[in-house]
Amino acid sequence: MAKLKITPTKIIPILLFIFLIVLRFWKSAEWFSFNFDEEYQALLAWSQVKDFHPIWIGVSASNFGFYLGPAFTYLNALLFWIGNGDLSVLAYFSSFFGIITTISLYFVASRIFSKKVGLISAILYGFSALLIYFDHRFWNPTPIAFVTIWLLYSLYRAEKDTRWFILSTIIMASGLHLHLSLMVYWPLVIFLVLKNIKKISLSIWMISIFSYLAVVSPLIVFDINHNFDDLLGPIRYVLSPKTSGSVFGLDQLIYHLNNVWFSISRALYLKPYTNIQEEHGLGAHGDMTRPVFLISLFVVLIFVWFFRKAIKERKFQILAWMIVSILLFYLLYPSIGCEYYLLGFFIMTTIVLGLFLEKVSWKLLTPLFAIYIAINSVTIFTTTQSQYGLTTRRNLINQIMPLIGNSPFSLETVGKDPRPYHPYGGWRYLFQTYGNHPSSSSADEYFGWIYPDEFTSEKLLYRVVISEVISYSDMNTPIATVSSGVFTSYIFKLNQ
Repeated sequence: MAKLKITPTKIIPILLFIFLIVLRFWKSAEWFSFNFDEEYQALLAWSQVKDFHPIWIGVSASNFGFYLGPAFTYLNALLFWIGNGDLSVLAYFSSFFGIITTISLYFVASRIFSKKVGLISAILYGFSALLIYFDHRFWNPTPIAFVTIWLLYSLYRAEKDTRWFILSTIIMASGLHLHLSLMVYWPLVIFLVLKNIKKISLSIWMISIFSYLAVVSPLIVFDINHNFDDLLGPIRYVLSPKTSGSVFGLDQLIYHLNNVWFSISRALYLKPYTNIQEEHGLGAHGDMTRPVFLISLFVVLIFVWFFRKAIKERKFQILAWMIVSILLFYLLYPSIGCEYYLLGFFIMTTIVLGLFLEKVSWKLLTPLFAIYIAINSVTIFTTTQSQYGLTTRRNLINQIMPLIGNSPFSLETVGKDPRPYHPYGGWRYLFQTYGNHPSSSSADEYFGWIYPDEFTSEKLLYRVVISEVISYSDMNTPIATVSSGVFTSYIFKLNQ
């Protein structure tokens, strides 16, 4: 019997993958970041667990007056049903999904280009501290990178076998359930369909149309019953942009150009001793890692090389047009474009870098990747996210509940940002899951329509104020003060 020969070329990728799993699952629940947007999604999902019924829309999409489809809400509800509402299940699923996205990237880049490009891309994406931070959150942009990479694959395959347009259609339809940034690829999809129209059979047309309508059917039902209000939302926005407070201007273009310059560096390097709240600019936070000039310049020069190659070489062109599509969308976006809008751009950037580095020998790449992995690992292992994470918040609630028992109470949040709840979102769902739901809260103004059955006319006995970072003072004296991480809770007994 022939002996199995174990060589470094076989064992190193296995060890890398094991370490990647460790890095991405490391303290997933403890570091999980749960904020206003995540709470919006979670409350919708939990309402489905409590009382399952068909819903036709999910969360709202920015300020376009458009509501996304309910698919992601159903996924969230399924995970809550499995975990009985515990947010830990979202934390572990998000980390797992990040690994699945990395594997998908390796597969797609390997099949379209080469195994070396696939491996380089997967290493750059999988070990990126910035992208690992994104996978310590769970909200509708979470699948953007995954969907983008499979759209890229389906379009490449459709050039040779038009049956793959069926998958392209399903993916584009699913974008209406996830994030509107995915809609920017429609012009490219339509162009490729028209380019190959003579090769598309009637059966492919029928299956594609049926699949698209099936996936977006909840939105169709909603629009039919609401005078096409959802469909007309973006149209009203285009016709009257000032009513939404979003008008494109030179200042926004420069702002977005700066963000792209910042982000291409941040995707490869984040400073140590930072955290998700700061790096994602959540609430009153915003002490982000500044771009490393040489990294940004290096990546920009690689893009210049890539686009010059794409003009001449057909195999690069679909990737090039997808990158152009998302960049144009982001640069011309008539409001403040968040960094997560670039998640699709990040995953495609790793392929471009892989193509550039393909001709470099492994003898040179190995020490470079060792340094890259080491630096990003240090960022993850030195993170200060624990003080803001799920475990810290649960510990605070565990200290509060014995002091107030099952008595009716109100819940308020305060911090450096003067807004009452948006910068400090998440607490209402956290209390209802790990303690008891408040009779009134700062969240009610935004989310009260989701849980109207939980309002009560009982007289409040306690007032709970949660302060982030800053101290809180009131004309009354709290009966107790408890702390966990950066959070301090002041508990007041109300007059009978």
